[in-house]
Amino acid sequence: MTTPRPLTNMATNPDHVIFVARSSIDRNQMTSQRRESDADLRISLEYTRACFEQAYGPIRGICEFHTFAWPSYLELPPSSETVRFFARRTAALNIMNRNMMVVLNGWDGLTSCGPTFTTLFREHASRITIRVFADQPRSFYQVNVAQIFELFDGNILINPYLEGMSHDLDDGVLSILANMEAQLEYSTALFYRYFRAFGVLQLN
Repeated sequence: MTTPRPLTNMATNPDHVIFVARSSIDRNQMTSQRRESDADLRISLEYTRACFEQAYGPIRGICEFHTFAWPSYLELPPSSETVRFFARRTAALNIMNRNMMVVLNGWDGLTSCGPTFTTLFREHASRITIRVFADQPRSFYQVNVAQIFELFDGNILINPYLEGMSHDLDDGVLSILANMEAQLEYSTALFYRYFRAFGVLQLN
């Protein structure tokens, strides 16, 4: 296993932090039920923010919460509130010379759909970092968004399977893929594996 490189300034001092929580509630449910879900999600994000600041210190830039209800594996419509929310904020990154961190409640706290992830982040990937708040005990996992697109595009190949999942890759192939994976920062490879698993299996 490679030793993680030191956190970049973007990772330690983002100009804009967005905490995101998603519910998989059926989108045909009544509006009142959706509001209750949003309230629960916001409470969970308050806890995530408190843990984040305990781990990394007070947030000194812009801080926002975003909650929504949608199955993670389905593509978000371009007109959806979430797509428009991120479009407005990412558009300002280059103009204002800012960096953004997106903190997710869970590995699929935003999306496990490749086209949606691309719509939200590809254009400004170098200015965006993801941290995932997940597992037990709860921990933060950092993801290099630009490297996720290197994986999407096939420029870097890794073993795509989560530990314990069956596969037919032999030891020689696994060794080659492990060497390529050494290029990735932090938990980027793990995020990609969860992303792929949730998307392929259409979970949550």
